[in-house]
Amino acid sequence: MAPWAQEILDAANEHFDLAEYSLAQPYFEKLVQQGLRYPDVFNRLGVIYHLGGRLPEARWCFEQALDINSGYLEAALNLTVTCNELGEYGSGVRALNRAQRHSDSSNDAYRRGKVANLHRELARAYLDLDRPEDAMHEYGRSLRLCPGFHDIRLELAKLLRLRGNARGAREELSLILQLDPDHDDARALLGVIEIETGDQSIGIEHLKAVVGRRSDHPVARAFLDEAESDYQRAS
Repeated sequence: MAPWAQEILDAANEHFDLAEYSLAQPYFEKLVQQGLRYPDVFNRLGVIYHLGGRLPEARWCFEQALDINSGYLEAALNLTVTCNELGEYGSGVRALNRAQRHSDSSNDAYRRGKVANLHRELARAYLDLDRPEDAMHEYGRSLRLCPGFHDIRLELAKLLRLRGNARGAREELSLILQLDPDHDDARALLGVIEIETGDQSIGIEHLKAVVGRRSDHPVARAFLDEAESDYQRAS
């Protein structure tokens, strides 16, 4: 890279990393106008366009990044989210699938973890679009790659509970607790679900177990106090 281009790129990245997107944008645009085809430049410019509501321009940038590096998972995820917002639901998913296939090290643990987290981010993006079914699908894909990622499984359990699927949420939480019996957030949520579905005594046992380890756990403490108060009023 020519020294002048490196200076522009350094300035662009510095502003971008500080979330100063309006300052970073003209630098990235100048690099593109000068014919420099670097996938990170296109991806970051696409992010800026996306944040600014310029979705067609953002889509073009992500497509350019993937044209240069077909295994660029972050750009593929960004393209997927952008296409969804444009109503082109299939295009982005196909791009993400292609990127996963072309990622040359996807079988090692690091790459699997990275892809799993990308699926989680996509799930969150679907939730922002009020598409919970698609979000659950992406959580499932994430967990098939990395079944031991308890934080992702916990997010799925929370979503299942909100969707009224207490049984599904209970199953996910039980899987976490089989591998990590001291996972306080999972046990607290399981206690809440047991209480909500009528198994108050079992739910209170779970909550007491959490509070016994962490007296300041916000969920366990709040629901335990409420459950015990309800029990005293009933008796």
